[in-house]
Amino acid sequence: MIKHQGGCHCGAIRFSTEYDPMLVMQCNCISCRKISGSMTVSACFAEDEIEMTGKCKEYTYSGGSGMPFHRGFCENCGQYVYGKPTAFEGFIVMTLGSFDDPHQFEPKMEIHTINKLKWLKDNGCVKDSFEEGATVERMEAMMENLEQRG
Repeated sequence: MIKHQGGCHCGAIRFSTEYDPMLVMQCNCISCRKISGSMTVSACFAEDEIEMTGKCKEYTYSGGSGMPFHRGFCENCGQYVYGKPTAFEGFIVMTLGSFDDPHQFEPKMEIHTINKLKWLKDNGCVKDSFEEGATVERMEAMMENLEQRG
């Protein structure tokens, strides 16, 4: 049964999942700021938990971990839909704004706060903040939530 779904602005890309995200986080890194204008909020899943239709064009660059990060953009409208961090092989992060109902999720973690824009304020939902990428902490949070999902 489909639990969550979404897509790009023009509708050429659609995705769905039967699962809740393992982690919802806000990234304040310089790359996310350049892509979005401020920061990104993403929901983390195992790649095989996301069913996607349509074709994305991938852009690859060196992520905060120093390893390749692949971002998927709609070829038609240009919307950033997903990210695949090589540092977390087998996982995919879906941009929160791509979900049909993004209000159902709140970020519990924020990373790269050293680059956070000064006017971005905490609304109280973020439990953990890290100046850098917090690779180990993110993996621990995802694994903990994966175990809880059964």
